[in-house]
Amino acid sequence: MSANSSMMKINVEELESGMVTADNVIEPGTDRVLLLKDTVLDSVMIFNLKERYNVGEVYIKKAFSASTISQEMRTEINIHQSLSTLKNVFGSDEDKPLTDFSKEASKQITNVANDLITSLYADDNILLKMHQLQSYDDYTYKHCLRVAMMSVTIGKSLGLPRNKMHDLCEAALLHDLGKRTIDVDIIRKPGRLTDDEFAAIKKHPQNGYLLLRKNGGYTEEVMNAVLMHHEKFDGTGYPLGLKGGQITYLARIITVADVYDALTSNRPYRQPWSVAEAEEFMMGGANSHFDYDIIMAFLNAFAPYPVGENVLLSDGRKAVIVSNNTNVLRPVIKIVNASGSEGETIDLYNDFKYLTLSIKAVDRDGISGEN
Repeated sequence: MSANSSMMKINVEELESGMVTADNVIEPGTDRVLLLKDTVLDSVMIFNLKERYNVGEVYIKKAFSASTISQEMRTEINIHQSLSTLKNVFGSDEDKPLTDFSKEASKQITNVANDLITSLYADDNILLKMHQLQSYDDYTYKHCLRVAMMSVTIGKSLGLPRNKMHDLCEAALLHDLGKRTIDVDIIRKPGRLTDDEFAAIKKHPQNGYLLLRKNGGYTEEVMNAVLMHHEKFDGTGYPLGLKGGQITYLARIITVADVYDALTSNRPYRQPWSVAEAEEFMMGGANSHFDYDIIMAFLNAFAPYPVGENVLLSDGRKAVIVSNNTNVLRPVIKIVNASGSEGETIDLYNDFKYLTLSIKAVDRDGISGEN
């Protein structure tokens, strides 16, 4: 098509939530329509265009008013602003190591925490925005933002009061601040760390704690959460070897979010784990690595197969999620027959005759009557 004055063609890397498509978006090399004209873009759509379909350029409408952007889009803009602010505060991992954390940086962190908590209470789908934050240039500040988003979601599931949520969010945003005091060659090393390199890495909770104490603007609860986020519930963590209730509650929440994000993100030395693999690992670590109650709240907030999700089964059949069990990897499903009609309902957790049947993957193309 030929562009006109009401539209412009931009690189997919420059797309932002709230922009409106001026023409259908077609999958490269096919005639398949990915997005229709007049679609309001969000972070998940943009992520899929870039990472799944390798779309290069998109026609968008030139004029779009902030007054027409939904609450979801405003949330997305808040996330974008938060990411930009954290980059300014932390710097990239390739920058010189941090030696100080200023009062101005503290104010910016407070603003980000306020925005994230406001966004969470306004938009339960805030976690969809995390897809936009995962990439191969996975800098510390991106990880910290994702961990904060997950931590406050777990906190909400646990019923934390709003003031505790703010402390939790600030601590999560700052939990890896100490990594910015360590040589970048160690942080970004693609291979196995030497004993000395790992010893340096293990100092980052204390380094972050000391930066915040030097700053003077943080409560003991926030600083201790930063200090203790690598402690394990059974006492085998670091730097202090604390266990159980000796580890502050906020630190126990951040630990769960931190490990889950690390497992499901790209790393220089490995590919990301699937959601199901990561959650199975998390469940296996309840009462050893993690606080059991927090793991249950986490699984409640991050069910890998939401109700209504289309899935593929290990025997080749298709199904849809009906409800979740305590074991979120074994939900109640309804079989969808080849004709598209609904089949039997199966409880993968409680129907023992189906012990060998499992969910193989999410059906990204949706359920249809075609084989």
